[in-house]
Amino acid sequence: MTKVTLKTGGTSNGEAQFVKFVENIIVKLAENADLFTDADPSIADLEQALAKVKQTQADAAYRDKRFVVLKNQAFAALKKMVYHLSLYVERKANGDAAVILAAGFNPSAKGIIGPKPAPQPKFLSVEVNARIPGVTTLKTAYWKGNLAYQFEYRKKDSDADWTRLISSKSKLTITGLESVQKYEFRVAYIGRNPQITYSDVVSTYVF
Repeated sequence: MTKVTLKTGGTSNGEAQFVKFVENIIVKLAENADLFTDADPSIADLEQALAKVKQTQADAAYRDKRFVVLKNQAFAALKKMVYHLSLYVERKANGDAAVILAAGFNPSAKGIIGPKPAPQPKFLSVEVNARIPGVTTLKTAYWKGNLAYQFEYRKKDSDADWTRLISSKSKLTITGLESVQKYEFRVAYIGRNPQITYSDVVSTYVF
């Protein structure tokens, strides 16, 4: 069956090309709105995420570290949104290449096997600093096939949902945690296959 591919304006070609790719998707979705009345995410959501990327790119122009981090986070969120949209388009098209093209994506060649699930991250390191309360830094192994890294955390022995943070980098610093509390952390790669496999859970006290 013909599938959606993200190679148009591919993520490996840099942020500028990917932004153009998303701009084209928005135009195509608007032109063919009758085909995608229940688009998930919606055109408005996509436009909002793209506007945030452009704003953070402008803010990060002078390489301020905080603004660079915010820009990377916004870009990772946009890539994840486009990925979920590609899954919606693939279901909607049901093998019809014309529908895929109408959404601004490229159809793959027939008979091509879809992408394999992302592997389980090999490790997750958690660093805490006793001099800086409520802060921890997570790091995992780089995987070349990733669209983003999905870091999650919650208090140890808690029934609370995992708090999810999406990053374009394999290293992420978390702030605002409660001091002298034990937390557990995990990470997963987000690839082109929707199936994800989490790393082993790592538990540690946060000062």
